[in-house]
Amino acid sequence: MDRTTTNQLPGRDDDDRIIAAEHERLRASPLFTRSPVLSRLLQFLVEHRLNGGRSAPKAYAIATEALGRNADFDPAVDSYPRVMVGRLRTLLDRYYAETAWVHRLRVPQGSYEIVVQRRASPPVRPAAGDDGVSSVDGSDEALPPSRPDDRTVSARRSRGFRWLWIVPLVAFALAAGWWASANWGRLTHSAARPVPLLEIAMPQSGDTPVSRALARALESRLRDGLRRFDLVDLRSAAPAGAASSARADYRLDASIVRTIDGPADVTLVLNRLVDQRTIWSQQFHLAKAEMPEFAAIDPAIAQVAGDYGIIVRDQVQRNPDDFAPGYPCLAQFNRIRQMRNPQGVRQIDACLRATLDRKPNDPVALNALSLLRFGDWQARRNTPDGAKAFAEARSLALRAYENGAGTAAGLFAMARANFYGRNCAGGLAMGDGALRLNPYDADLAGFMGLFKLACGHGAEGEQLLQRSLDLDSSYPGVPAVTLAFVRSQAGDQEGAMAILDRVPSPSKMEPQYLLIRSIVLARQGHLPEARAGWQRLLAFTKQPANAAPEVVLGQFMITPAVIERASAAVRESGIVAPAAAR
Repeated sequence: MDRTTTNQLPGRDDDDRIIAAEHERLRASPLFTRSPVLSRLLQFLVEHRLNGGRSAPKAYAIATEALGRNADFDPAVDSYPRVMVGRLRTLLDRYYAETAWVHRLRVPQGSYEIVVQRRASPPVRPAAGDDGVSSVDGSDEALPPSRPDDRTVSARRSRGFRWLWIVPLVAFALAAGWWASANWGRLTHSAARPVPLLEIAMPQSGDTPVSRALARALESRLRDGLRRFDLVDLRSAAPAGAASSARADYRLDASIVRTIDGPADVTLVLNRLVDQRTIWSQQFHLAKAEMPEFAAIDPAIAQVAGDYGIIVRDQVQRNPDDFAPGYPCLAQFNRIRQMRNPQGVRQIDACLRATLDRKPNDPVALNALSLLRFGDWQARRNTPDGAKAFAEARSLALRAYENGAGTAAGLFAMARANFYGRNCAGGLAMGDGALRLNPYDADLAGFMGLFKLACGHGAEGEQLLQRSLDLDSSYPGVPAVTLAFVRSQAGDQEGAMAILDRVPSPSKMEPQYLLIRSIVLARQGHLPEARAGWQRLLAFTKQPANAAPEVVLGQFMITPAVIERASAAVRESGIVAPAAAR
């Protein structure tokens, strides 16, 4: 703990000038620029002080004036202001830990008031095992001196000259270390990186026994749902004052606000801890009958941690070119399933194999590489390279199952292999087992919907496709366009087009999207636009203008029954002439 002066404290006017100056510096710092909510909270507390506030602001004022809560906010049942002020304390500590300071701003524990803290003496480099505080660059002269005597100055200079010769070596070592960290991946496979760590904070609630019980039930629902996903690791928030075993990358906060008659508002907030930024939030209004099961939050669980979940997308967006073994490779794999390009596929193939070099029996990596090789087979069917790709894909799926028979990844790898091998019974049995283990995975639900449709289980397949979109509509891909086709076949062209209109832009370049949109447009009476879409599909598949639909669709579809139904729809809608007239 930094020492503070206990006598000759300056007057309030001096403190106010310091607070105003420090506030300007804090507002301009990257930490607060990247955290607008905490920046706004700091500004509110500072302005309250500078405008003459003689006592700390109340929680209600903080919530409604600084944090945007409604006028009916009740601080007795919602601890949001306390939580956010706690985060502000943490951010202030981070800022001043990296900044040389003579005085700093602090919000004391148990208070909402901004105060000034002063050093009694400049920071010095601690000895080994000491808990002292050093300046940022380790220099004793980083801050104004506290008039040390001549012997202290002499000793300090002596130590400085004695170690002066080592400065060039240190500089060289630092430069070499920087170069190695920046270029090591080019020289050899970089170290495998673990999946992000998500901290689940105990939900905030009121102090009644019922409220506390609901908070525990909500935390249990979140934990049980999130632990099913392979690309996120979980841990509980460390108790107050306890040391954390590992630094979390994200924290999921939750709060429950109950009304007198029973319904409750549940708010989930996902925070990225490296920069104290909220990257996602959602609120649910739950009826009394929906508690304490909290089943309504299941789609949010998949949104946070699923294969295309917020955490995975956030990691890829922040490190778009990271193909290191381990987690980054799996995250890149999930992204590329939406848009396959040869260069990206080759990079992911290489990093998946590097991942398996380190963990040969990892069912998640085996499952991913298996799907990649099935994709290679799909583009090279009826060729020796295609047969080789299929054999390796099936072998990888079998290894994933053998090493993960009790995991969703292992079961689903074998389900896919059975399906592509025309074994519907085996594929559906394995797939249903994977669904039971992970009912919140949007990608798994979508694939199983496709499998069930192709195997003649239309109603179940449609339900799973819809569930896939309900769980996470951000990256729907083939499940979305397949559901649109099912709706179009049933005569609901408006519903089919509504699904297609919500598909994100990258997926609109996929051949399945071009196909189904053309069929729906034709059935809506927009035949010229539908035929223009078919021309783009011909160009995509490199087929001549007179190619039969079965030939065109066979370039990107696998199942004969699906190709037959889609080809019939292309002809029936008038996009191409009927077979007899060609």
